Amino acid sequence: MNEVSDPTIRRYDWSVVPPSVAVVETLSDATGRDPIDLPTLNDTIDTDGLDALCTGGKPDSEAITVSFVHADYEVTVLGDGTVIVEPINDEQ
Repeated sequence: MNEVSDPTIRRYDWSVVPPSVAVVETLSDATGRDPIDLPTLNDTIDTDGLDALCTGGKPDSEAITVSFVHADYEVTVLGDGTVIVEPINDEQ
């Protein structure tokens, strides 16, 4: 039987916490692992590019959605400050 895990959803203020840091914090919450024990985010995505894209200050920046897979989790970052993390494989 497969259990479906609820996604971990966190909301941030991009002027206080950069998106790349928010992703690591949310992954840490979702996995129960210390951020230092997670695979390096920079190995998966250009963190400077992610930060610039989401915090560019353009009028349509809230409409941005970036999704990628990191550490066996699907990560979605929204321009409005939302980070959603969910496991890509729920088989137990």
